[in-house]
This record gives sequence, structure tokens and C-alpha cells, in this order.
Amino acid sequence: MRTYDFANILFAGPCNQRCPTCIGQQVDPALNQNNLGEFPLRNQDVFATLLRQHRVRQIVFTGTTTDPQLYRHEARLIRWLREKVPRVRISLHTNGQLALARMDVFNLYDRATVSFPSFDPDTFHKMTGTRRMPDLETIVRAAQVPVKVSCVLDEHNADQANEFLARCHSIGVRRLVFRQLYGDTRRWQILPHLTPVTYYRHNPVYDYRGMEVTYWNFHRTASTSLNLFSDGSISTEYLLARHAPGMMPVERHLESFVAQNRPVGG
Repeated sequence: MRTYDFANILFAGPCNQRCPTCIGQQVDPALNQNNLGEFPLRNQDVFATLLRQHRVRQIVFTGTTTDPQLYRHEARLIRWLREKVPRVRISLHTNGQLALARMDVFNLYDRATVSFPSFDPDTFHKMTGTRRMPDLETIVRAAQVPVKVSCVLDEHNADQANEFLARCHSIGVRRLVFRQLYGDTRRWQILPHLTPVTYYRHNPVYDYRGMEVTYWNFHRTASTSLNLFSDGSISTEYLLARHAPGMMPVERHLESFVAQNRPVGG
């Protein structure tokens, strides 16, 4: 039986940021149906069955075109998954805009990743389309779960990497990942003064004054995931931008089961 590193539950709908590099622009629009008000999600029960059968223990709430904390049944879905999937660990991948206002729900997760590209207001605006910058320091201090910071790299912030490292360390961040944009072949020289201490999924991991720093390149990553899209489609493709509309391939002995439980119109 095939194993998976983790599972994604993907949300779609209006967002509170307008990032020019949003992954939703690379995903077929047919997959990005607004599900922010739905409970249960389309194929929620089917997905939970797959998670149990494949013994997936890590689930990530993330989005294609929106932020998962805009999902109106966030806490309810967390509780449902903990009941239906044994020993599951649930993570949040958020832009942080609602983290402080929803800190009670934020702390229901086992851990969280905040996507945050820059402490410079102008750079932040260029990369997110908004000047409303989350208070990352207060989020880290208020969180009762481990918080990782994810920093997407492009021409706007690559030259700020050293300053970004120091600032994250000073506010108490213990894990930081710099992410190469999918499809971007430029290699940013952001950590020339550091030597990798290990590699994770073929990506170098550094130590910066006790803070774990990873340079993540999607093209070289060897990860596997199960993904529930907002339209109810289920896939086994780690790189979300590769998907086509419709129900995605799953293990052969489960295909008919998934097809029979596919949502009407999906």
C-alpha cells in the first residue's frame, strides 16, 4: 500500500491578500470552487477514509486562492478530523491576517506555518497586494503551538534575506523556510555564509544561531501527499500546479469507491 508524507485540505474563495504569485493562478479554475461556507466539505468522508486506510497522520489546512482561517467551520472541521482519523496531527498554513483575531482556533492546531515575505512595508505590499501587515512577533508570542515562518522569495525580497533572518531570530522564530517559487529557475544566493547541516527531501537545512532554516525548492523535493480540493477532487500529486480538473488518480483499489462518492457536478 502506498504511503504519503501528509495530506492537504485545500480551501478556495475570496482572500484577504492579493499575492501576485498566488498558487491559485497555476491551478485549473475548475478545482477552485468556493468552499468557505461548506460543512461537510465535498468528499470529506471519502477523504477521511483514505487517510485511515493509508495511515496518514499529518493533515495541513491550506489554500489555493484563499486563507484557511477564512473558512467558517475551521474549529468544527478540526474536531471532526480528530474524531475520525486516529492519532492525527493537524497543521495550519496561513498568511497570518486573522491569526490574532482567531488565536483560540489557531491554538487548536498542533502547529502552524505563517507565510510572511518581508518586514519592510513596501516590500510586503508588493508581494501580498496589501499594506495590512500581520504582527508576526505578537503571533509568535501568543501562539501555544510551534510556529514556522515561510518566506517566498522573488526579486523584491531576496536581497533582504540576512535582515529577515536576524529579525525572525530576534522575535523568537525557531523554524524558517525560504521557498523558491514553483516554476522560477532563478537561484537566490541568500545563505552564502552558512553551510548545510543536513538535507530534508533533498533541500538544504541550515543552523542560524539555533534557528532551523531550510531553502525549499519544489522541483527537487521528493514528497508525497493526498490532496482534497475544494470541488471534491482528490489527488496524489504533490505539486498542486500539475493538476487537471476532475477526480484525480488514487490507489487502484480505491478508485471505484471514490468515484461512487464523488459530489454531484464534480
